[in-house]
Amino acid sequence: MGNLSVTRIEAVIDYIENHLGGKLELKTVAEAVHYSKYHLHRLFTDTVGMTIHDYVQRRQLTEAAKLLVFSDQPIIEIALICGYESQQSFSLAFKAMYKSPPAEYREKRCFYPLQLRFTLHRNMSAVKFTMQDIRLARREDVPDWMNLMRLVIDGYPVMDEDDYSAKLEESIDEKRAL
Repeated sequence: MGNLSVTRIEAVIDYIENHLGGKLELKTVAEAVHYSKYHLHRLFTDTVGMTIHDYVQRRQLTEAAKLLVFSDQPIIEIALICGYESQQSFSLAFKAMYKSPPAEYREKRCFYPLQLRFTLHRNMSAVKFTMQDIRLARREDVPDWMNLMRLVIDGYPVMDEDDYSAKLEESIDEKRAL
């Protein structure tokens, strides 16, 4: 991916992040960044790995989860702040993603982000890897490994980072981590 594409998608992500409290549809975002919705959909999906709709929903629900855990605002207020038109539509979307209703999630007081702000890295395509580059993980790899886990949190719902980190270090010591 060229730097021009990265710059364009960064502008799209900036727009989305600055408007998470509103109704963000593909058409609205495309108009705001002056793209056809078809081109934007293709470019965003190819670059980020998910549709704009999925990214927006996951970001809004992550912000909602944060508010549920770290504030005492009523659920209806959180729903409206995060771009939902009703508590019912918010609760349905929240439960579908977090596997528990908002009130139950709040009671647990354990924030788990579904989607953090997507960050693009320039010139990654210039890096070539071979089989010889694969090696056993070392303890100094743990911070990078944990950053990767935060990017792919779908596969690790409600991951306890301290517990995961301890198990990772154990696996590294036993030479079971690449």
